[in-house]
Amino acid sequence: MRYLLCALVFGCSLLAQDQTSTLQKSAGARGAFYVDGIVYQYAAGREFTVVVAAHPLLNHKFVGVKVRVYNGGQHSVTVKPEEVVVEDAVAGRAVAAVSGAELAQRMRKPYNIARYSVGGTGVDAQPITSDMVSPQMLEMMRALAARANGGAMPSGSNVLYTDTPGALDEEDQPARPVECDQVCRLRARETQGADPLMQLQRQTAPDTVEQYAFLANTVPPRGNVAGVLFYPLGKLAERTTSAGKKARAIRMTVPVGGESFQFEMVVE
Repeated sequence: MRYLLCALVFGCSLLAQDQTSTLQKSAGARGAFYVDGIVYQYAAGREFTVVVAAHPLLNHKFVGVKVRVYNGGQHSVTVKPEEVVVEDAVAGRAVAAVSGAELAQRMRKPYNIARYSVGGTGVDAQPITSDMVSPQMLEMMRALAARANGGAMPSGSNVLYTDTPGALDEEDQPARPVECDQVCRLRARETQGADPLMQLQRQTAPDTVEQYAFLANTVPPRGNVAGVLFYPLGKLAERTTSAGKKARAIRMTVPVGGESFQFEMVVE
């Protein structure tokens, strides 16, 4: 009877593990896109989509991993930073994260100001965004940029310029249908406002580190949440790429609502 009971418990355990493994696998669409030269990867599951990117920050002392979780399901889901697993893909070992609060506390110490900061002054560099200038100013900036590039915008969209005010108004141009696929929508969301990875790459303040840190959140249906996880860059082993450059790589697992999203990213 004892052997039968043990066999039954063992069999149930294997079945539970198999069911858990099946639930965690996410075999949806995957892909990548660029934002300001940084590679963003995404993976879509049954109800959730996760977008990640990695970049050196704070005077190359840390690697910041930006994570965004979309909830496309019918129910709210809770995501926690302590459940995210990051491994050194070169050395094959786990890497512990440093919380935004702890990192900010380190940065506030006088002997760490120059160590973690690019400029060493602790002042944030605020980028110019579209909400800071008027539409007329934006139009003039586009025209000046086009003129400086021989009549085409730097992006290569071949937008012409003119000195006549209002000549480039949308109502004067023929309507063009715009199609935006999944990559287009994901990229558009990441380019809204100031990008944390770009902000933290420049001179920044401890308060900004805490502001951008990835925290535990409950994501409602059709909602999303984003933040940055911090890992010591010096703890990652280096490897030589095909181009002869030294680089590091991390392997990341993000569990969301019973699904598991895995990524591997190069950190140069």
